[in-house]
Amino acid sequence: MIKELSVPGPGTHDLEFPTEFARNFLTQLQATLWKQELTYWRSPYYNAVRFFFTTICALIFGSIFWNLGSKR
Repeated sequence: MIKELSVPGPGTHDLEFPTEFARNFLTQLQATLWKQELTYWRSPYYNAVRFFFTTICALIFGSIFWNLGSKR
């Protein structure tokens, strides 16, 4: 039955589309950024933890390199 159904019927032809993509580049970019923004703000806990770790890393690197430029 699989072989029978996998053969195209008589008088049919392959699908053809006028362009490679369904939408233009800017529309795809806008949809992608919109979806990323929705995903990004769905978990405020993750964003808070990420902000906390970024602040801690900034303080660590800032204290490591404090006044280092003036010693050269």
